Amino acid sequence: MTELLIYTPQTTQRVTYIFQLFFDSLIKTPYRITNDQALFKTYTGPKLNYSSTLFNSDELQIPPVGLLTETEIKTQPIEVTEWNNLKIFYRTDKGSLPFDIFSASFYLVSRYEEYSSHHADTHRRFRHENSLAFKNHFLDEPLVNLWAEELKKIILKKYPSTPFSGNTYSFVPTMDIDVAYAHLGRNIILIIGSYIKAIYKFHIRILFEKTLVLLRLKKDPYDTFNYQKSLFKKYNIRPVYFFLAGKRSHYDHNISPENNKFKKLVKKLSSFAEIGIHPSYQSDSNPEIVAKEIKNVEQNIPRKIIHSRQHFLRMQLPGTYRCLAELGITDDYTMAYAGVVGFRAGICTPFFFYDLQAESILPIKIHSTAVMDGTLNDYLKLTARDAIAVTKELLEKVKKCGGEFIVI
Repeated sequence: MTELLIYTPQTTQRVTYIFQLFFDSLIKTPYRITNDQALFKTYTGPKLNYSSTLFNSDELQIPPVGLLTETEIKTQPIEVTEWNNLKIFYRTDKGSLPFDIFSASFYLVSRYEEYSSHHADTHRRFRHENSLAFKNHFLDEPLVNLWAEELKKIILKKYPSTPFSGNTYSFVPTMDIDVAYAHLGRNIILIIGSYIKAIYKFHIRILFEKTLVLLRLKKDPYDTFNYQKSLFKKYNIRPVYFFLAGKRSHYDHNISPENNKFKKLVKKLSSFAEIGIHPSYQSDSNPEIVAKEIKNVEQNIPRKIIHSRQHFLRMQLPGTYRCLAELGITDDYTMAYAGVVGFRAGICTPFFFYDLQAESILPIKIHSTAVMDGTLNDYLKLTARDAIAVTKELLEKVKKCGGEFIVI
């Protein structure tokens, strides 16, 4: 099969990583990297020159801006402009594209800006207001996917026989089980405490509801799992459930993972869904704590847990992903903002995480979440009708890219 030959003077880890993303995951074509000028000049198949040196006036060339040959993390001077109705940056004066598509994509997917930002929210999360995408109004666009399609068009125009295989759209609904039941699964001390709290706040309805549920005269209002199962079966969808399984704390209100209600629920959901871990707020990416929480869930199912999403979407780069990779987690779904919808890493295709501090690729695949119900309801204060409209708009964009549409 014909290979796309890519010339670059320096094959750094960053260069290798971004070429793998583009040509193995996004536009999928066989390729080979070379720094041999003579080989590149005489090659008769499709080829792309990723250097500042132009060998032939009509060749495909993308001049690099230098980001992919650096080894330090520093403030990047970025100016966002527009081309073909797409936002672009790292603009260049020459070349087949008006910008360094590989450096721009690396900046977004590596979350480069999050390493140099010192402005976090109260949960020590990177603020979406500080992101390049939010400031320049492209957070709702899977920009890296769209750029990749433009590169594909340019290659095909020059080399029409270049083989490309497309991506297939997929929909992945995910659920965070922060609190499995509203009233069931608590020990006697917590039950008494909840009664005292309800009496103190004069929550009469909650008092009646709690009593009826505990006496098994009414179904727990959080127990909608059979309804969920019926929907997934109807539409032939396999969801992912993330269980919070640490000790209770100020931000972790889950029922005990030692409770039989918890154990039975994990087993029940594992019959039709993937089961993942929801590392607690208090774990703070501590491998020892997260390992215990994984074990708390894993002991109830016959397979190893490889999926994860941080509670409160709380993560620190690269520490959180190093922790998860160390514990055998292969797929993480934390890449989203709590306050806004969209594509935090500018992409809707799963990608491996690049550790900028270690200049290495971690064996953990990142799945970008586009929409969270809490964002639509609690942060954006949308009506149900408007929330559905926003979700559909994002979904259609992902469909066109053959991406993975994930909702919480």
